[in-house]
Amino acid sequence: MTGIGRARHQDDQIQATVEVRAVNNKFLKLNLRLPDALNGCESKIDRVVREYLGRGTISIHGQLTWVKQVSPYVIDEATLSQYIEQSRHAAKVFHLQPPDRLAEFLAMPGVIADQSASLDDEGDAEWAVFSVALSTALEQLQEFRRTEGQAMSDALSGYCNEIEVDVKAVQGRSPLVVESYRNRLKDRVNEWLSSQGVQIETNDILREICIFSDRCDITEEITRLGSHIGQFREFLKEKNPAGRKLDFLCQEMFRETNTIGSKANDIEISHRVVDMKATIEKIREIVQNIE
Repeated sequence: MTGIGRARHQDDQIQATVEVRAVNNKFLKLNLRLPDALNGCESKIDRVVREYLGRGTISIHGQLTWVKQVSPYVIDEATLSQYIEQSRHAAKVFHLQPPDRLAEFLAMPGVIADQSASLDDEGDAEWAVFSVALSTALEQLQEFRRTEGQAMSDALSGYCNEIEVDVKAVQGRSPLVVESYRNRLKDRVNEWLSSQGVQIETNDILREICIFSDRCDITEEITRLGSHIGQFREFLKEKNPAGRKLDFLCQEMFRETNTIGSKANDIEISHRVVDMKATIEKIREIVQNIE
């Protein structure tokens, strides 16, 4: 099921922007575009996504912006103080003018301390902000999918109604098929006998009608098709993903409908079967996009 979600979150230093797009897939597949600061967070992202989604191709585009730049370099005041004291003492001993410019001391080793090695090299600070934005984007995606899913459910329910109308028509027509065959057979036999001067036992005609009746009996197929439609409706009400179940039921409904068409031996039922197949194909197209 397709969907999109966008979110932004920030703390006093970092702003994270996340966009999540989803298209249908039989499996869960992640396509990630992340900043270097989040390298190594793929497994964490996978765990978060699986809390919301079970299937689909999920594209996640993340951006990080440092809203407050913090320099990793600081002045080591203790070291600077030692340099100043020692320079003044040396100037006094050797009767020299002591240095009076701060820039001369800042260039001394150890005065400017590099604290970059002590910053968050594991990306925990970035992940803390990014994970909130990611969860919010996934929630928006789910809301988008729920709206789309409700529209799909309404459409599928309408298609089920259409099939049920056709099934009732087929069910009402089915008993007439045998009666129509009996009348046609009787008329043809009588016409042939009258021209040949031959007699045939009534039991023979009845036996042939019974064989035809058994061969074109679609009661079992109609019952199973009605059961599949009822089960299909129940799956539509489930809160858990039901895409695979619905897809399986589509196959079963098509199979039963096809059997009805091959057994019925009636033009009106055949027309209904064509309509049902077309409707089931519409259902299948929608089901392919359901998780």
